Amino acid sequence: MELLVVMGIMGLLGTVSIGGYRAMKRGMEERGVMQNVNSFIRSAYQRAQIDRQPVAVYFWNETLRSKSDSENEIVVGKAVAVRRAGRISRVSGSRLVDEFGDLDRIYQTDEEESGSSNESTIYLYPMDGLSGGGIKRSRVSSRVTDATDAVVFLSGEKSNDGSMYPNKIVAWAFERKGGWNGWKAGMSYGFEFQSLTLPHNFIFGDSYSKSVESPVAEAASLVFDVGLNNGSGLSEGGVSGMGTVEVFSLRQSGPDLEPKSVATSDKPDKDM
Repeated sequence: MELLVVMGIMGLLGTVSIGGYRAMKRGMEERGVMQNVNSFIRSAYQRAQIDRQPVAVYFWNETLRSKSDSENEIVVGKAVAVRRAGRISRVSGSRLVDEFGDLDRIYQTDEEESGSSNESTIYLYPMDGLSGGGIKRSRVSSRVTDATDAVVFLSGEKSNDGSMYPNKIVAWAFERKGGWNGWKAGMSYGFEFQSLTLPHNFIFGDSYSKSVESPVAEAASLVFDVGLNNGSGLSEGGVSGMGTVEVFSLRQSGPDLEPKSVATSDKPDKDM
C-alpha cells in the first residue's frame, strides 16, 4: 500500500514537472518572439527618421502545411519593411522608368554580362496612399533596362554638343515580370530593406488560411513617416494609426488549433 502511495506521489510530481517545463518553455519562446517583433518594428521606424523617407511595414500569415487526418496545419507570420526609394516618371508597357534615379549606377544593366543564366527578380512596392491599403508589389528584374527616349522640341530639332545621346533623355527602367500592375507616372516606389519570419504557428493577428493552395492571409500594415526631432536625439510622432500589431500563437484545443493572444507590440516611438 505504501509503495502504491509513493508511486502515485512520484507520478504526480512528474506530471507537475512536465507541465511546469512546458509552460516555462512556451513563456521563453513567446518573450523571444515579441523581442524580435518589437526590434523589427522599431528598426523600421528609426529608418524612417534617419533617412527622412516614409517606411511601410506589411504583415501577413502564410500556411506552409495544410491540416490532415494525422497532422495539424503549420502557419508562420511574415513581415517586410519597405523604404521609399524613387519615383516612376514614365510607364512604357512592362517598363517602369525612373529618369532621375541613376539606376544604372546602382543595379546591373541588361547590357552587362551576367554570370548566371537564371534571371533574378526583386519586389517593387508602390509607396503612395499607404494608409489602409493591403500588400501591393510587383516582381521586377534585378537588372535595369535602357529606356532612353528621344526629345521632341516645339521649335524643331536641336543638338547637344558632344553629348553621347544627342536629342535624347537618358533613362533606365525596371522590367516588370509579374504581380501588381497599377503603376502610373508620378507614383513613388520602394524596396524591402528587412524581413521577419516568426517561428511555426506564431502569427500576426488571429486570421490565417488553412490551405496551402491559397496560403497567404493579410494581417496588418503600419506606416511610419518623418517625425519631429526635438533635439534630444529622439523623434516624436511619425506613426500613422496605432503603430502596433498583435501576435497570436496557434495552440492545441481539442482536435484543432486555436489562436491565443501572446502580446501586442510596443509603440516604436516610445522611449527605450
